[in-house]
Amino acid sequence: MINIIICGTGGFARELFCWIKHSEIHQNIIFKGFLDRNDSSLVPFGLERYYLGHEDTYTAEDKDFLLIAIADVNTRDLLYRKLKNKNYNFFNYIHESVIIGEDVKFGEGNIVCPNSVLTTNININNCNIFNINCTVGHDVTIGSFNTFNSHCDITGHSKIISNNFFGSRVTLLPKSKIGSNNKIAAGSVVYKGIKNNCIYLGNPAIKISSNV
Repeated sequence: MINIIICGTGGFARELFCWIKHSEIHQNIIFKGFLDRNDSSLVPFGLERYYLGHEDTYTAEDKDFLLIAIADVNTRDLLYRKLKNKNYNFFNYIHESVIIGEDVKFGEGNIVCPNSVLTTNININNCNIFNINCTVGHDVTIGSFNTFNSHCDITGHSKIISNNFFGSRVTLLPKSKIGSNNKIAAGSVVYKGIKNNCIYLGNPAIKISSNV
């Protein structure tokens, strides 16, 4: 049995808490608590009993594994690097309802929420978030620190680098290439690709601003 600790106490952290509690009877995990600056976001929901303190002062045990439940990609990136330097362990959480095909490879610290589907020949690096009902098609490569909100559809042969934020129901058509540090607005459809540091919106998705 391993202990799961969530970094963050916001809305997504509370969603992840619910999924992990569901998974305790299916997986070899048990929820231990939250790490954050304080417990103020937990108090209105009666979850302050799970507050473990700040990540800078908490002393991890051998069976402790972390998940960073912070949607902001750059905050998650910085926190992951800081905690790796402190030799924290990270866990890939995949809800038991997720369908995973052949030859799907993960780094560490990834979160795959209920009813998502990952097909075949997929490479996913570190600390990505796939919210509910996401789909990842064949021969897709995904870097690190990307956030895919609910119902995103990443189709075959797409390549995504790092630190991108995808709103709900974004669709990447086959062979799309996404660079780094982009924001793609909810409902957008990407037909070809996006370079770096851009904000895109629409169907077809067009650049509306820089993301700097």
